[in-house]
Amino acid sequence: MSGSMPVQRNSSRTVVIAAVALLIVIAIAGIVLAGRSGTAAPGAATPAATAPTASTPAEVAGPTSGPNEVVFAPGSDKLPTQSSESIARFSEGARGVGGMVRMSARYLTGADKAKDLELARARTAAVRHALQANGVKAEQMQVELVEMPAGSLSDKDANRVELALR
Repeated sequence: MSGSMPVQRNSSRTVVIAAVALLIVIAIAGIVLAGRSGTAAPGAATPAATAPTASTPAEVAGPTSGPNEVVFAPGSDKLPTQSSESIARFSEGARGVGGMVRMSARYLTGADKAKDLELARARTAAVRHALQANGVKAEQMQVELVEMPAGSLSDKDANRVELALR
C-alpha cells in the first residue's frame, strides 16, 4: 500500500451547499416581501392616511375600496350618525357583488373581558341591523369576534367593526 489515495477536495460539495443556502435566502426574502404587499393580518394597523380619526367616528367605503369599518364611540354600541350613508353605499355594493359579508370586531381579554365581548357583540348586531335595513340578507352575513390580549389594541381598533366581502 505504498500508493497514496488522491486527495479529494470538497469543492463540489461546497458549491452545492452554497447554492442551497442561497436558494433558502431567496425563498425567505420572497415570503417576507409577499407578506408586505399582501393583505394585512388581523390586528395589523392600517396606514394613518386611510384610517378615520376620532373626529370622524365612522368610515365605511365601498366593498372594493379602502377600509370598510364603523368606528364607535368608546363604550357605546350606538351606530354613529355619520355611518348611515357609508353603510348604505357598502350595502349597495354587497348586494351587487353578492358573496358573504364578514363583520369583525375585537375585544380584550383583560379584567372586563365579559363586558368587552358583550360590547363587541352589540356593535356587530347594530351593524348587522343597519345592513339588513339596507337590503343585505341575514344569510349573507357572518360575524367574527376576535379575542386580543389586554393592552394590545389602540382605542380605534378596540372600538370598530370591520366589514369585508368574501
